[in-house]
Amino acid sequence: MKREWNERALQDAEHFVYTRDSIANALDFDSSGRANYDQLVRPYLAVLLRGVSPRKCRILEVGCGVGRMTRWFAKSFGEVHGVDVAPEMINQARVRLAPHPNVTLHTGSGFDLQSMPDAYFDLVFSYIVFQHVPSAAVIRNYIHEAARVLKPLGAFKFQVNGDQSEAYRAHVRDTWQGETFSRDEVHEMLNAAGLSVASVEGLGTQYFVVTALKGPAMDRRMYYLPGEPEDGGWRPVAPQSAIRLFSPGGENARLYAGIYFWPADPHGEHLVTIMVDGTALDAQITRSPGDHFLEWTLPPHVSDFLEIKMDIAPPCARPQWPALRIVGITASESSRQDTN
Repeated sequence: MKREWNERALQDAEHFVYTRDSIANALDFDSSGRANYDQLVRPYLAVLLRGVSPRKCRILEVGCGVGRMTRWFAKSFGEVHGVDVAPEMINQARVRLAPHPNVTLHTGSGFDLQSMPDAYFDLVFSYIVFQHVPSAAVIRNYIHEAARVLKPLGAFKFQVNGDQSEAYRAHVRDTWQGETFSRDEVHEMLNAAGLSVASVEGLGTQYFVVTALKGPAMDRRMYYLPGEPEDGGWRPVAPQSAIRLFSPGGENARLYAGIYFWPADPHGEHLVTIMVDGTALDAQITRSPGDHFLEWTLPPHVSDFLEIKMDIAPPCARPQWPALRIVGITASESSRQDTN
């Protein structure tokens, strides 16, 4: 892996990190990193970090390449570490990330995180990396290593290839088309490493994204809904329709939601109110189409489930009903933790 990925970095690092159809797509390399950060990380930070500010947290990116996503981590997190198997990827990343003094880069072995200390990171992240690893044993070891370097209740968000088609499972694994995993296989690997599943997306596809927490499920202080493979978890919500979800309990818990407004001309100002079990929470204003990530303090709650409704004023016409995604809930005990 080290030799082949080093050769790819020397040939055209951007192409092999983010495959382009033609040289005309070269300018979208950095914007693709921002897009993946906004898709996979930014909406979930409050939940993944249990309410702690990213500026007080440390993140490790496994398979950082030339820093396509690392630069966006550097804008949010206090301390960022990136590791990659290819020395040339790291060389190029150091040049690209020179303006970010909070980033430390490491050349890795390709099978462990030996240079990283125990229980040091709040979040470990890896995307479009393990899909290129031909050995299930190596990926299993990385999962154990991620658990080792995470703090208690820390989060590991990563992607593996989940393609279970007969055609894919039949081909010979290499450093481009690597190993594939079923949901049961991922659960088994996580359990063996002392991690518990919090969410999965893209089950059965190449982009099988898993979020796991260090420690047994009963100990975790957060919860968020698994996304659906076909829509990423966003769902159009009719006025006053309800979503029912599990509550982790705790006083002064925080609810995090994403609301997407379809582009409309003109797009006016909307007042968004979330109601939990009939109680209206503080309203928040949106002034533009696109996605908005909002948060509210939940009222005291004693049962295991919450019924959540959304009210939009002025109301939207049916074709413009917004989409809602419940990103997560954090309990107050964990949201007050200082991870420094």
